[in-house]
Amino acid sequence: MQEYVEKVNDQDMDEFETAIMSGSDRPVQAYRRGDVVSVKVVKADADCLLVDVGKKSEVFIPIEEVIHDPNLPLDQQYSVGDEISVKVVRDDKSKGGVFLSNKRAVHQIQFNELENTYNELKPIDVKVVERVKGGLIVDIEGVQGFLPGSLVSMKRTDNLDQYVGTTIKAKIVEFDKGRKKIIVSSKIVEEEEHIKNKDKLLSTLEIGSIIEGNVTNVVDYGAFVDIGHNVEGLVHVSEISWGGNKKPSDVLKKGQPINVRVIGLSDDRNRISLSYKRTLPDPWESIHEKYHVGQIVKGKVVKDLEFGAIVELDGDFSAFIHISQISNQRINAVKDVVEVGDDIEAEIVEIEPSQKRIKLSRRSLLPPAEESNDQKNNQEQSNKQDDYSSYVDVFVPKNN
Repeated sequence: MQEYVEKVNDQDMDEFETAIMSGSDRPVQAYRRGDVVSVKVVKADADCLLVDVGKKSEVFIPIEEVIHDPNLPLDQQYSVGDEISVKVVRDDKSKGGVFLSNKRAVHQIQFNELENTYNELKPIDVKVVERVKGGLIVDIEGVQGFLPGSLVSMKRTDNLDQYVGTTIKAKIVEFDKGRKKIIVSSKIVEEEEHIKNKDKLLSTLEIGSIIEGNVTNVVDYGAFVDIGHNVEGLVHVSEISWGGNKKPSDVLKKGQPINVRVIGLSDDRNRISLSYKRTLPDPWESIHEKYHVGQIVKGKVVKDLEFGAIVELDGDFSAFIHISQISNQRINAVKDVVEVGDDIEAEIVEIEPSQKRIKLSRRSLLPPAEESNDQKNNQEQSNKQDDYSSYVDVFVPKNN
């Protein structure tokens, strides 16, 4: 295309500008070097365009300076009469050659539009075209920008190659018009969307509502559950299982999807109390279908309380057996007869579903023993201490 580029000196350049500014058969604005103007295509070849610049003057634009699809000939993308934007430029390589550039015009127009986008803090779509050291090269409507690796996402991102070829939403966070430098961030868009969704979720939470979540961590005192948009709530150990002696890790696992019920919200809604067990049937409501007074049951000793022991029945119920009901002989400590982990048989002597309380005794299942004064004293002490309400909270969590 070098044959289409005429070499001229500065005086010739001025004459060119004068020519295209003078009278014409169509309105023509005053052109100057660096101006971006609209011209009409008068001829389209496979590798160049011929455009009318006014006063029946025509200039060729090489394919290298035309926005086009590289997979198609130019004459299949442009037609006679099409209006395109061009920039009046000087070709440094040709030492003063004058020509028009559609590519540079479009770039400048888009660059100016991007400056407005930057000032208005608007999000834009950018296409990732290349992975480079420190981040990604992106295309912003024909203008090149840079997306630093630290500004790609809120989440840790070790593999930036996965973004090449994708289109993502971002904001311009740095714009240097003089240096043609544009820095974008997709992380800031994620953060703004996260805050928006989080605020919306928190505003709709209500006590008693059941929502889906995922267990993010299990600790000794409960489990943390993500209920959406990185909003976490705590399921206290007492709200994990109706069986009050299970460890959180016995019931829930990290990553497990579960339903939870909202049971508490702080005034600022930054602390959310959740319950897992209250999304499940309460076994105490139908306990009489399974147990009755006088029934002999098997259970496991799960806790030694010094004045008695907690016995787990079928995993769903915790029962209490007082130290005086463990043996027909006087004992000074629960561990004198049974230890944590032992399986025992006992008789149900009391059931109070409203208090979530079951009391057991082994005395009727053991051989009778001669009662001594010490045993009488022990029994009297038992009658004084056998106030269930004084220790029920130790192993049977109450509902809020």
